[in-house]
Amino acid sequence: MPAPRWPHDAPLTVLVDDVRDFRDERPALVARSSPEALALLDELEGARIDHLWLDHDLGGRDTIGPVVDLLVHRARTGLPVNVGQIHIHTINLVAGAEMALALRTSGYAVVRSYALTRWTRLF
Repeated sequence: MPAPRWPHDAPLTVLVDDVRDFRDERPALVARSSPEALALLDELEGARIDHLWLDHDLGGRDTIGPVVDLLVHRARTGLPVNVGQIHIHTINLVAGAEMALALRTSGYAVVRSYALTRWTRLF
């Protein structure tokens, strides 16, 4: 699968969320499930992701777990995904704290985002 096209002068933003989009309509590559997110990260291999936005609950039984596992595994093997900032925006407080701890411990820059006005909902 070819790498997604992205304007070279814009920061690369990836959003992993099943129901939200950015209210300000900033350009972003979007994955709505963990399999989509894993495929997108594979397509972006070697690219700098400036902002990676992660929700925890992705509909049904799907969660961000496989994506966090990949990021942690890559960091532990000395090949971290090239991410400038990971933004955790889940409303699941316990899962968000666990995600943040695992990713920070693996060396990623992580912030929690609680700004509900940032989003529009698809459903």
